Amino acid sequence: MISELDRLADRHFRPDPLNLLAPAAQATAGRVLLKIAPVLANTVAGQHLAWMLVNLLARQFRLVSAIMLDVDSHTPLHARVAAFGEAPALEDTLLNCVRLVAGEHVAAQRAADAESTEAEIEIVLGRSNHTPRAPIQIAAYADGWRLYVGRQEAVPPGAPDSTLPFGPYLAACFAAGEVFKHLRGLRVNKGDFLGRDRDLIVSIWSCEAVPEWHELAQDPPIGHIELPPLYIPGAGAVGQAAALAFGALPDAAGHITTADDDHLDLTNGNRYVLAQRTDDRKHKVPLLTRFLDARGFSTYGFEDKWEKFVNLADRRPNRSDIGALERQFRYGLVLSCVDDNGARHAIRNLWPDLIIGGSTLGLTAKVTTYDMAGSQLCLKCYNPMVERNQRVREQLARLKHAADAERKAFFQSIGVDPERATEHLEKAGCGQLSEQDLDRFASGEPAMSVGFVSAAAGVLLAAHVVRLGLQPRTELTARGAVLMANFYRPMLRWLRMKPESGCDCVCKRGAIWRSKWRSFSFSSD
Repeated sequence: MISELDRLADRHFRPDPLNLLAPAAQATAGRVLLKIAPVLANTVAGQHLAWMLVNLLARQFRLVSAIMLDVDSHTPLHARVAAFGEAPALEDTLLNCVRLVAGEHVAAQRAADAESTEAEIEIVLGRSNHTPRAPIQIAAYADGWRLYVGRQEAVPPGAPDSTLPFGPYLAACFAAGEVFKHLRGLRVNKGDFLGRDRDLIVSIWSCEAVPEWHELAQDPPIGHIELPPLYIPGAGAVGQAAALAFGALPDAAGHITTADDDHLDLTNGNRYVLAQRTDDRKHKVPLLTRFLDARGFSTYGFEDKWEKFVNLADRRPNRSDIGALERQFRYGLVLSCVDDNGARHAIRNLWPDLIIGGSTLGLTAKVTTYDMAGSQLCLKCYNPMVERNQRVREQLARLKHAADAERKAFFQSIGVDPERATEHLEKAGCGQLSEQDLDRFASGEPAMSVGFVSAAAGVLLAAHVVRLGLQPRTELTARGAVLMANFYRPMLRWLRMKPESGCDCVCKRGAIWRSKWRSFSFSSD
Protein backbone atom coordinates (compact mmCIF):
# COMPACT_ATOMS: atom_id res chain seq x y z
CA MET A 1 0.00 0.00 0.00
CA ILE A 2 1.28 3.47 -0.93
CA SER A 3 1.77 5.56 2.22
CA GLU A 4 0.55 9.11 2.65
CA LEU A 5 4.15 10.34 2.70
CA ASP A 6 4.93 8.55 -0.56
CA ARG A 7 1.92 10.18 -2.19
CA LEU A 8 2.93 13.61 -0.93
CA ALA A 9 6.48 13.15 -2.24
CA ASP A 10 5.47 11.44 -5.48
CA ARG A 11 5.71 14.33 -7.93
CA HIS A 12 9.28 15.42 -7.16
CA PHE A 13 10.63 11.88 -7.31
CA ARG A 14 9.42 11.31 -10.86
CA PRO A 15 12.01 11.35 -13.70
CA ASP A 16 13.32 14.80 -14.54
CA PRO A 17 12.16 15.59 -18.11
CA LEU A 18 15.46 17.39 -18.80
CA ASN A 19 17.52 14.55 -17.25
CA LEU A 20 19.66 16.91 -15.19
CA LEU A 21 18.75 15.63 -11.73
CA ALA A 22 20.50 12.62 -10.25
CA PRO A 23 18.57 9.32 -10.08
CA ALA A 24 15.91 9.41 -7.38
CA ALA A 25 17.56 6.52 -5.56
CA GLN A 26 20.51 8.78 -4.74
CA ALA A 27 18.34 11.34 -2.88
CA THR A 28 18.98 11.95 0.81
CA ALA A 29 16.93 13.44 3.63
CA GLY A 30 18.25 16.32 5.71
CA ARG A 31 17.49 18.84 8.42
CA VAL A 32 17.37 22.54 7.57
CA LEU A 33 18.34 25.21 10.11
CA LEU A 34 16.77 28.56 9.26
CA LYS A 35 18.23 31.64 10.93
CA ILE A 36 16.48 34.98 10.43
CA ALA A 37 18.67 37.93 11.31
CA PRO A 38 16.86 40.64 13.33
CA VAL A 39 17.55 43.24 10.63
CA LEU A 40 15.32 41.18 8.32
CA ALA A 41 12.92 39.58 10.80
CA ASN A 42 11.34 42.91 11.73
CA THR A 43 10.57 43.93 8.13
CA VAL A 44 7.66 43.01 5.88
CA ALA A 45 10.09 41.89 3.15
CA GLY A 46 11.96 39.66 5.55
CA GLN A 47 8.76 38.08 6.82
CA HIS A 48 7.45 37.48 3.28
CA LEU A 49 10.74 35.75 2.50
CA ALA A 50 10.67 33.65 5.68
CA TRP A 51 7.01 32.58 5.38
CA MET A 52 7.25 31.60 1.71
CA LEU A 53 10.54 29.78 2.27
CA VAL A 54 9.17 27.75 5.18
CA ASN A 55 6.04 26.99 3.14
CA LEU A 56 8.14 25.67 0.24
CA LEU A 57 10.62 23.73 2.39
CA ALA A 58 7.81 22.00 4.28
CA ARG A 59 6.55 20.62 0.93
CA GLN A 60 9.85 18.89 0.08
CA PHE A 61 8.55 15.61 1.48
CA ARG A 62 11.07 12.78 2.02
CA LEU A 63 13.85 15.31 1.44
CA VAL A 64 13.50 17.89 4.23
CA SER A 65 13.00 15.93 7.45
CA ALA A 66 13.01 18.86 9.90
CA ILE A 67 12.98 22.67 9.90
CA MET A 68 14.60 24.35 12.91
CA LEU A 69 13.97 28.06 13.44
CA ASP A 70 16.45 30.49 14.91
CA VAL A 71 14.45 33.71 15.24
CA ASP A 72 13.65 36.08 18.07
CA SER A 73 10.48 34.67 19.60
CA HIS A 74 9.18 38.18 20.39
CA THR A 75 9.21 39.47 16.80
CA PRO A 76 5.61 40.48 15.96
CA LEU A 77 4.05 39.37 12.69
CA HIS A 78 3.17 42.01 10.11
CA ALA A 79 -0.23 42.07 8.42
CA ARG A 80 -0.79 40.36 5.04
CA VAL A 81 2.22 38.07 5.44
CA ALA A 82 0.77 34.64 6.28
CA ALA A 83 -1.89 33.09 4.06
CA PHE A 84 -2.46 30.56 6.86
CA GLY A 85 -1.01 29.74 10.28
CA GLU A 86 -1.12 33.37 11.40
CA ALA A 87 -0.15 34.01 15.04
CA PRO A 88 0.87 37.19 16.91
CA ALA A 89 4.59 36.30 16.63
CA LEU A 90 6.58 35.50 13.49
CA GLU A 91 8.17 32.42 15.05
CA ASP A 92 4.84 30.82 15.98
CA THR A 93 3.45 31.65 12.54
CA LEU A 94 6.32 29.84 10.81
CA LEU A 95 5.99 26.82 13.08
CA ASN A 96 2.25 26.72 12.38
CA CYS A 97 2.94 26.89 8.64
CA VAL A 98 5.17 23.79 8.73
CA ARG A 99 2.67 21.82 10.84
CA LEU A 100 -0.31 22.76 8.68
CA VAL A 101 1.51 21.85 5.47
CA ALA A 102 3.34 18.71 6.53
CA GLY A 103 1.89 17.41 9.81
CA GLU A 104 4.16 14.76 11.30
CA HIS A 105 6.10 14.32 8.03
CA VAL A 106 8.38 17.33 8.62
CA ALA A 107 9.41 18.21 12.18
CA ALA A 108 8.97 21.88 13.14
CA GLN A 109 11.20 23.02 15.98
CA ARG A 110 12.59 26.08 17.67
CA ALA A 111 16.36 25.85 17.49
CA ALA A 112 16.50 26.83 21.17
CA ASP A 113 14.32 23.83 22.08
CA ALA A 114 16.05 21.25 19.88
CA GLU A 115 18.28 18.70 21.57
CA SER A 116 20.73 19.25 18.75
CA THR A 117 20.90 21.95 16.07
CA GLU A 118 22.97 19.69 13.86
CA ALA A 119 21.74 20.18 10.31
CA GLU A 120 22.75 19.35 6.76
CA ILE A 121 21.85 22.81 5.43
CA GLU A 122 21.70 26.23 7.07
CA ILE A 123 19.84 29.12 5.47
CA VAL A 124 20.46 32.60 6.80
CA LEU A 125 18.06 35.41 5.94
CA GLY A 126 19.88 38.73 6.16
CA ARG A 127 23.41 39.47 7.27
CA SER A 128 24.86 37.61 10.23
CA ASN A 129 28.40 37.21 11.56
CA HIS A 130 27.86 33.87 13.30
CA THR A 131 29.93 30.80 12.51
CA PRO A 132 28.22 28.43 10.02
CA ARG A 133 26.46 25.53 11.75
CA ALA A 134 26.03 23.17 8.80
CA PRO A 135 28.23 21.84 5.98
CA ILE A 136 26.12 23.80 3.46
CA GLN A 137 25.19 27.43 4.10
CA ILE A 138 22.98 29.56 1.89
CA ALA A 139 22.13 33.22 2.47
CA ALA A 140 19.13 35.11 1.11
CA TYR A 141 17.90 38.71 1.09
CA ALA A 142 15.26 40.63 -0.86
CA ASP A 143 13.82 44.10 -1.19
CA GLY A 144 10.98 45.03 -3.53
CA TRP A 145 11.70 43.63 -7.00
CA ARG A 146 15.31 42.73 -6.10
CA LEU A 147 16.75 39.58 -4.57
CA TYR A 148 19.99 37.97 -3.47
CA VAL A 149 20.79 34.28 -2.89
CA GLY A 150 24.36 33.17 -2.32
CA ARG A 151 27.23 33.52 0.16
CA GLN A 152 26.74 34.97 3.62
CA GLU A 153 29.65 37.39 3.31
CA ALA A 154 28.09 39.10 0.27
CA VAL A 155 24.59 39.70 1.70
CA PRO A 156 23.51 43.34 1.22
CA PRO A 157 23.73 45.44 4.40
CA GLY A 158 20.82 47.20 6.04
CA ALA A 159 17.11 46.53 6.23
CA PRO A 160 14.81 46.31 3.19
CA ASP A 161 12.15 49.01 3.08
CA SER A 162 9.76 47.79 0.36
CA THR A 163 6.60 45.86 1.23
CA LEU A 164 6.21 44.28 -2.22
CA PRO A 165 6.24 40.45 -2.21
CA PHE A 166 7.90 39.79 -5.58
CA GLY A 167 11.58 39.83 -4.64
CA PRO A 168 11.07 38.03 -1.30
CA TYR A 169 8.89 35.33 -2.87
CA LEU A 170 11.29 34.64 -5.73
CA ALA A 171 14.27 34.65 -3.35
CA ALA A 172 12.43 32.01 -1.31
CA CYS A 173 11.92 29.96 -4.48
CA PHE A 174 15.62 30.06 -5.37
CA ALA A 175 16.70 29.29 -1.78
CA ALA A 176 14.27 26.35 -1.62
CA GLY A 177 15.61 25.25 -4.99
CA GLU A 178 19.12 25.05 -3.60
CA VAL A 179 17.95 22.83 -0.75
CA PHE A 180 16.16 20.59 -3.24
CA LYS A 181 19.22 20.27 -5.49
CA HIS A 182 21.51 19.40 -2.58
CA LEU A 183 19.16 16.71 -1.21
CA ARG A 184 17.61 15.38 -4.44
CA GLY A 185 20.95 15.60 -6.28
CA LEU A 186 22.22 16.94 -9.60
CA ARG A 187 24.08 15.03 -12.28
CA VAL A 188 27.76 15.97 -12.57
CA ASN A 189 28.30 19.34 -14.31
CA LYS A 190 24.56 19.75 -14.92
CA GLY A 191 23.96 22.76 -12.69
CA ASP A 192 25.32 25.33 -10.24
CA PHE A 193 24.91 25.66 -6.49
CA LEU A 194 24.36 29.17 -5.16
CA GLY A 195 26.62 30.00 -2.24
CA ARG A 196 29.19 27.47 -3.39
CA ASP A 197 29.69 28.17 -7.10
CA ARG A 198 28.34 31.72 -7.35
CA ASP A 199 25.81 34.29 -6.10
CA LEU A 200 22.53 35.32 -7.72
CA ILE A 201 21.86 39.08 -7.62
CA VAL A 202 18.96 39.97 -9.87
CA SER A 203 16.02 42.34 -10.28
CA ILE A 204 12.65 41.02 -11.39
CA TRP A 205 11.95 44.49 -12.72
CA SER A 206 14.95 44.64 -15.07
CA CYS A 207 15.51 40.85 -15.18
CA GLU A 208 19.24 41.56 -15.23
CA ALA A 209 21.79 39.86 -12.99
CA VAL A 210 24.74 41.90 -11.69
CA PRO A 211 27.87 41.12 -9.63
CA GLU A 212 27.09 43.64 -6.84
CA TRP A 213 23.80 44.59 -5.15
CA HIS A 214 24.30 48.32 -5.65
CA GLU A 215 24.45 47.79 -9.43
CA LEU A 216 20.84 46.57 -9.62
CA ALA A 217 18.27 48.77 -11.34
CA GLN A 218 16.20 50.73 -8.85
CA ASP A 219 12.61 49.72 -8.30
CA PRO A 220 9.95 51.87 -10.00
CA PRO A 221 7.85 54.08 -7.71
CA ILE A 222 4.58 52.39 -6.91
CA GLY A 223 1.49 53.33 -4.92
CA HIS A 224 -2.02 51.94 -5.01
CA ILE A 225 -2.31 49.10 -7.52
CA GLU A 226 -5.63 48.74 -9.33
CA LEU A 227 -5.47 45.47 -11.23
CA PRO A 228 -7.44 45.20 -14.47
CA PRO A 229 -10.25 42.62 -14.32
CA LEU A 230 -8.50 39.35 -15.00
CA TYR A 231 -9.22 35.67 -15.48
CA ILE A 232 -7.25 32.75 -14.03
CA PRO A 233 -8.25 29.54 -15.81
CA GLY A 234 -6.64 26.87 -13.62
CA ALA A 235 -6.66 27.21 -9.83
CA GLY A 236 -3.76 24.81 -9.34
CA ALA A 237 -0.12 25.33 -8.42
CA VAL A 238 0.71 28.29 -10.69
CA GLY A 239 -2.68 29.97 -10.23
CA GLN A 240 -2.45 29.70 -6.44
CA ALA A 241 1.03 31.24 -6.39
CA ALA A 242 -0.16 34.14 -8.56
CA ALA A 243 -3.15 34.66 -6.26
CA LEU A 244 -0.85 34.56 -3.21
CA ALA A 245 1.34 37.27 -4.76
CA PHE A 246 -1.67 39.45 -5.57
CA GLY A 247 -3.01 39.01 -2.05
CA ALA A 248 0.33 39.98 -0.52
CA LEU A 249 0.48 43.34 -2.33
CA PRO A 250 0.37 46.12 0.27
CA ASP A 251 -2.29 48.26 -1.43
CA ALA A 252 -4.14 46.60 -4.29
CA ALA A 253 -7.64 45.95 -5.53
CA GLY A 254 -9.27 44.23 -8.46
CA HIS A 255 -11.70 41.59 -9.68
CA ILE A 256 -10.42 38.07 -10.37
CA THR A 257 -12.37 35.29 -12.06
CA THR A 258 -11.16 31.70 -11.86
CA ALA A 259 -12.42 28.42 -13.30
CA ASP A 260 -11.26 24.87 -12.59
CA ASP A 261 -13.02 21.51 -12.46
CA ASP A 262 -10.51 19.72 -10.24
CA HIS A 263 -10.02 18.88 -6.57
CA LEU A 264 -6.90 18.83 -4.44
CA ASP A 265 -5.23 15.51 -3.74
CA LEU A 266 -2.16 14.46 -1.78
CA THR A 267 -0.05 13.86 -4.88
CA ASN A 268 -0.03 17.57 -5.69
CA GLY A 269 0.25 18.78 -2.10
CA ASN A 270 3.97 19.35 -2.65
CA ARG A 271 3.37 22.38 -4.87
CA TYR A 272 0.10 24.13 -3.92
CA VAL A 273 1.20 27.09 -1.82
CA LEU A 274 -2.29 27.92 -0.50
CA ALA A 275 -3.14 24.34 0.44
CA GLN A 276 -2.87 22.74 3.85
CA ARG A 277 -2.69 19.02 4.45
CA THR A 278 -6.33 18.93 5.61
CA ASP A 279 -7.46 20.39 2.27
CA ASP A 280 -7.11 16.98 0.58
CA ARG A 281 -10.11 16.31 -1.75
CA LYS A 282 -11.44 19.86 -1.43
CA HIS A 283 -12.18 21.83 -4.57
CA LYS A 284 -9.40 24.11 -5.79
CA VAL A 285 -11.55 27.09 -6.73
CA PRO A 286 -12.96 28.03 -3.28
CA LEU A 287 -9.46 27.74 -1.81
CA LEU A 288 -8.23 30.45 -4.18
CA THR A 289 -11.27 32.72 -4.04
CA ARG A 290 -11.58 32.63 -0.23
CA PHE A 291 -8.00 33.79 0.12
CA LEU A 292 -8.46 36.65 -2.35
CA ASP A 293 -11.78 37.66 -0.78
CA ALA A 294 -10.07 37.88 2.61
CA ARG A 295 -7.41 40.15 1.10
CA GLY A 296 -9.96 42.64 -0.25
CA PHE A 297 -10.40 41.51 -3.85
CA SER A 298 -13.71 40.75 -5.47
CA THR A 299 -13.88 37.31 -7.06
CA TYR A 300 -15.95 34.99 -9.18
CA GLY A 301 -15.32 31.25 -8.92
CA PHE A 302 -16.57 28.60 -11.32
CA GLU A 303 -16.09 24.98 -10.24
CA ASP A 304 -15.93 23.43 -13.68
CA LYS A 305 -13.94 23.58 -16.91
CA TRP A 306 -13.06 26.86 -18.59
CA GLU A 307 -14.80 25.61 -21.73
CA LYS A 308 -18.08 25.37 -19.80
CA PHE A 309 -17.55 28.73 -18.13
CA VAL A 310 -17.37 30.59 -21.46
CA ASN A 311 -20.58 28.96 -22.69
CA LEU A 312 -22.42 31.34 -20.30
CA ALA A 313 -25.33 28.91 -19.90
CA ASP A 314 -26.27 27.36 -16.56
CA ARG A 315 -24.06 29.58 -14.43
CA ARG A 316 -24.63 32.66 -12.37
CA PRO A 317 -23.60 35.91 -14.06
CA ASN A 318 -20.27 37.55 -13.36
CA ARG A 319 -20.00 41.15 -12.15
CA SER A 320 -22.38 43.22 -14.31
CA ASP A 321 -19.79 45.20 -16.29
CA ILE A 322 -17.63 42.12 -16.89
CA GLY A 323 -20.66 39.97 -17.65
CA ALA A 324 -21.70 42.44 -20.36
CA LEU A 325 -18.32 41.97 -22.04
CA GLU A 326 -18.52 38.19 -21.66
CA ARG A 327 -21.81 38.19 -23.56
CA GLN A 328 -19.84 39.76 -26.42
CA PHE A 329 -17.13 37.09 -25.92
CA ARG A 330 -14.64 39.74 -24.87
CA TYR A 331 -12.18 38.50 -22.30
CA GLY A 332 -9.59 41.18 -21.60
CA LEU A 333 -6.66 39.80 -19.60
CA VAL A 334 -6.36 36.03 -19.19
CA LEU A 335 -3.66 34.41 -17.06
CA SER A 336 -3.43 30.88 -18.43
CA CYS A 337 -2.59 28.54 -15.54
CA VAL A 338 -4.02 25.36 -17.04
CA ASP A 339 -1.86 22.31 -17.76
CA ASP A 340 -3.95 20.83 -20.55
CA ASN A 341 -3.48 21.84 -24.18
CA GLY A 342 -7.17 21.44 -24.95
CA ALA A 343 -7.97 24.12 -22.38
CA ARG A 344 -5.16 26.29 -23.73
CA HIS A 345 -6.63 26.08 -27.21
CA ALA A 346 -10.07 26.97 -25.85
CA ILE A 347 -8.60 30.08 -24.21
CA ARG A 348 -6.83 31.23 -27.38
CA ASN A 349 -9.86 30.54 -29.60
CA LEU A 350 -11.68 33.31 -27.73
CA TRP A 351 -9.01 35.77 -28.92
CA PRO A 352 -8.67 37.63 -25.57
CA ASP A 353 -7.06 41.05 -25.61
CA LEU A 354 -3.97 39.68 -23.87
CA ILE A 355 -2.95 36.23 -22.62
CA ILE A 356 -0.07 35.67 -20.22
CA GLY A 357 0.69 32.06 -19.39
CA GLY A 358 2.60 30.42 -16.56
CA SER A 359 4.10 26.94 -16.97
CA THR A 360 6.85 24.65 -15.68
CA LEU A 361 9.15 21.95 -17.02
CA GLY A 362 11.46 20.17 -14.63
CA LEU A 363 13.29 22.85 -12.66
CA THR A 364 12.40 25.66 -15.07
CA ALA A 365 9.49 28.08 -14.81
CA LYS A 366 8.24 30.15 -17.73
CA VAL A 367 5.96 33.12 -18.10
CA THR A 368 4.97 33.72 -21.72
CA THR A 369 3.20 36.79 -23.12
CA TYR A 370 0.90 36.02 -26.02
CA ASP A 371 0.17 39.51 -27.39
CA MET A 372 -1.61 39.45 -30.72
CA ALA A 373 -0.91 43.16 -31.12
CA GLY A 374 2.65 42.16 -32.02
CA SER A 375 4.29 39.27 -33.84
CA GLN A 376 4.51 36.91 -30.87
CA LEU A 377 3.52 33.29 -30.95
CA CYS A 378 0.06 32.45 -29.64
CA LEU A 379 -0.99 30.14 -26.80
CA LYS A 380 -2.30 27.65 -29.36
CA CYS A 381 0.78 27.30 -31.57
CA TYR A 382 3.07 27.16 -28.52
CA ASN A 383 1.08 24.18 -27.20
CA PRO A 384 0.18 21.81 -30.06
CA MET A 385 -2.44 19.22 -29.14
CA VAL A 386 -2.27 15.49 -29.64
CA GLU A 387 -5.68 14.00 -30.42
CA ARG A 388 -7.25 13.16 -27.07
CA ASN A 389 -9.10 9.94 -27.93
CA GLN A 390 -5.98 8.47 -29.51
CA ARG A 391 -4.06 9.01 -26.30
CA VAL A 392 -6.85 7.41 -24.25
CA ARG A 393 -6.84 4.34 -26.51
CA GLU A 394 -3.05 4.03 -26.24
CA GLN A 395 -3.13 4.27 -22.45
CA LEU A 396 -5.91 1.69 -22.11
CA ALA A 397 -4.14 -0.73 -24.45
CA ARG A 398 -0.94 -0.44 -22.45
CA LEU A 399 -2.65 -0.94 -19.11
CA LYS A 400 -4.53 -4.08 -20.22
CA HIS A 401 -1.21 -5.92 -20.23
CA ALA A 402 0.28 -4.26 -17.12
CA ALA A 403 0.66 -5.93 -13.73
CA ASP A 404 -2.02 -5.17 -11.12
CA ALA A 405 0.39 -3.15 -8.95
CA GLU A 406 1.51 -1.04 -11.92
CA ARG A 407 -2.10 -0.39 -12.92
CA LYS A 408 -3.10 0.66 -9.42
CA ALA A 409 -0.12 2.98 -9.04
CA PHE A 410 -0.92 4.64 -12.38
CA PHE A 411 -4.62 5.08 -11.57
CA GLN A 412 -3.78 6.65 -8.21
CA SER A 413 -1.18 8.95 -9.78
CA ILE A 414 -3.74 10.48 -12.13
CA GLY A 415 -6.53 10.64 -9.54
CA VAL A 416 -8.80 7.93 -11.01
CA ASP A 417 -10.52 5.39 -8.77
CA PRO A 418 -8.63 2.08 -9.27
CA GLU A 419 -11.74 -0.13 -8.98
CA ARG A 420 -13.73 1.84 -11.57
CA ALA A 421 -10.75 2.02 -13.91
CA THR A 422 -10.05 -1.72 -13.64
CA GLU A 423 -13.71 -2.46 -14.35
CA HIS A 424 -13.51 -0.22 -17.41
CA LEU A 425 -10.49 -2.13 -18.71
CA GLU A 426 -12.36 -5.42 -18.36
CA LYS A 427 -15.74 -4.14 -19.62
CA ALA A 428 -14.98 -1.12 -21.76
CA GLY A 429 -17.93 0.95 -22.88
CA CYS A 430 -20.08 0.36 -19.82
CA GLY A 431 -19.69 3.96 -18.61
CA GLN A 432 -17.56 3.29 -15.54
CA LEU A 433 -15.29 6.28 -16.28
CA SER A 434 -16.45 9.88 -16.52
CA GLU A 435 -15.30 12.35 -19.14
CA GLN A 436 -13.04 13.86 -16.49
CA ASP A 437 -11.48 10.44 -15.85
CA LEU A 438 -10.87 9.97 -19.57
CA ASP A 439 -9.25 13.39 -19.75
CA ARG A 440 -6.88 12.25 -17.02
CA PHE A 441 -6.06 9.16 -19.07
CA ALA A 442 -5.30 11.38 -22.06
CA SER A 443 -3.02 13.59 -19.99
CA GLY A 444 -1.16 10.53 -18.76
CA GLU A 445 0.96 10.11 -15.69
CA PRO A 446 1.74 13.48 -14.08
CA ALA A 447 5.20 14.82 -14.88
CA MET A 448 7.90 15.58 -12.33
CA SER A 449 7.08 18.83 -10.53
CA VAL A 450 8.11 20.62 -7.36
CA GLY A 451 6.64 23.49 -5.38
CA PHE A 452 9.26 26.20 -5.73
CA VAL A 453 9.17 26.00 -9.56
CA SER A 454 5.38 26.39 -9.75
CA ALA A 455 5.56 29.18 -7.17
CA ALA A 456 8.15 31.02 -9.26
CA ALA A 457 5.94 30.80 -12.34
CA GLY A 458 2.99 32.24 -10.40
CA VAL A 459 5.05 35.04 -8.83
CA LEU A 460 6.50 36.11 -12.19
CA LEU A 461 3.00 35.94 -13.68
CA ALA A 462 1.67 38.31 -11.00
CA ALA A 463 4.66 40.61 -11.48
CA HIS A 464 3.89 40.83 -15.20
CA VAL A 465 0.34 41.98 -14.41
CA VAL A 466 1.64 44.73 -12.12
CA ARG A 467 4.10 45.78 -14.87
CA LEU A 468 1.11 46.53 -17.10
CA GLY A 469 0.12 49.38 -14.80
CA LEU A 470 3.65 50.80 -14.72
CA GLN A 471 4.82 50.68 -18.34
CA PRO A 472 3.44 50.10 -21.85
CA ARG A 473 2.37 46.54 -22.56
CA THR A 474 4.88 46.36 -25.42
CA GLU A 475 7.59 46.23 -22.75
CA LEU A 476 6.39 42.74 -21.80
CA THR A 477 7.75 41.44 -25.12
CA ALA A 478 10.47 43.98 -25.91
CA ARG A 479 13.24 41.51 -24.98
CA GLY A 480 11.33 38.35 -25.79
CA ALA A 481 7.93 36.79 -25.29
CA VAL A 482 9.19 34.29 -22.69
CA LEU A 483 10.72 35.03 -19.28
CA MET A 484 12.32 31.89 -17.88
CA ALA A 485 13.51 31.18 -14.33
CA ASN A 486 16.12 28.41 -14.44
CA PHE A 487 16.87 26.60 -11.18
CA TYR A 488 19.49 24.18 -12.53
CA ARG A 489 21.78 27.13 -13.27
CA PRO A 490 19.95 29.87 -11.37
CA MET A 491 19.06 32.85 -13.54
CA LEU A 492 16.29 34.84 -15.19
CA ARG A 493 16.43 34.92 -18.97
CA TRP A 494 14.33 36.34 -21.81
CA LEU A 495 13.66 34.14 -24.86
CA ARG A 496 12.32 35.17 -28.26
CA MET A 497 9.88 32.86 -30.02
CA LYS A 498 8.03 33.29 -33.32
CA PRO A 499 4.60 31.88 -34.26
CA GLU A 500 4.35 28.49 -35.93
CA SER A 501 3.75 29.02 -39.63
CA GLY A 502 0.89 26.51 -39.68
CA CYS A 503 -1.08 28.07 -36.83
CA ASP A 504 -4.21 30.09 -37.64
CA CYS A 505 -2.92 32.98 -35.53
CA VAL A 506 -0.62 33.89 -38.43
CA CYS A 507 -3.50 34.67 -40.78
CA LYS A 508 -6.38 35.39 -38.38
CA ARG A 509 -4.88 37.78 -35.86
CA GLY A 510 -5.58 40.70 -38.19
CA ALA A 511 -9.07 39.68 -39.21
CA ILE A 512 -10.32 38.52 -35.83
CA TRP A 513 -8.23 39.90 -32.97
CA ARG A 514 -7.75 43.45 -34.30
CA SER A 515 -11.39 43.82 -35.31
CA LYS A 516 -12.44 42.62 -31.86
CA TRP A 517 -10.16 44.90 -29.85
CA ARG A 518 -9.56 47.91 -32.15
CA SER A 519 -11.86 50.16 -30.15
CA PHE A 520 -11.47 48.57 -26.74
CA SER A 521 -8.62 47.51 -24.51
CA PHE A 522 -8.29 46.79 -20.81
CA SER A 523 -4.88 48.47 -20.78
CA SER A 524 -3.38 51.54 -22.37
CA ASP A 525 -0.10 51.80 -24.25
